[in-house]
Amino acid sequence: FFFFLCVVMKVETCYFSGFRIHPGHGKKIIKNDSKQYWIINKKIEKHFWDKKNPRKVPWTMVFRKIHKKGLTEDTKRKRSRKQQKVTRAIVGASIEMITKRRTMKPEQRKSAREAALRKAKEERKKAQSSKPKNAPRQKDARQKTQKGGKGR
Repeated sequence: FFFFLCVVMKVETCYFSGFRIHPGHGKKIIKNDSKQYWIINKKIEKHFWDKKNPRKVPWTMVFRKIHKKGLTEDTKRKRSRKQQKVTRAIVGASIEMITKRRTMKPEQRKSAREAALRKAKEERKKAQSSKPKNAPRQKDARQKTQKGGKGR
């Protein structure tokens, strides 16, 4: 009987260069603030301690990614569809009414607005005229007494 053991290697990535570090290679640097950095070789370690910026060092993976070096041309950009505008009915207004209002010319809109205002004013006048005028209020027979504070 043969047993195939699936051995998974823990492959780290170099903090500075972005290269892969296989087991048995590289160095793990732990600083005083207990941050851990994997470094692949002495050249990169020197750059790391000199506090060089990996974005400005041409052979690092970060630099290559920023400057679009060696990217595969196979990856095509995903096309995004333009959203279609859909008019939906709002509560109290049907689609036909909304489209009619939208296509209305400014002059028509203005005249319709004025007519609506006139109608509202007339209704307000009718309501006021039908209301009986209020008689003057009689004063309350009870006198308001003011309470004194702090035992006065």
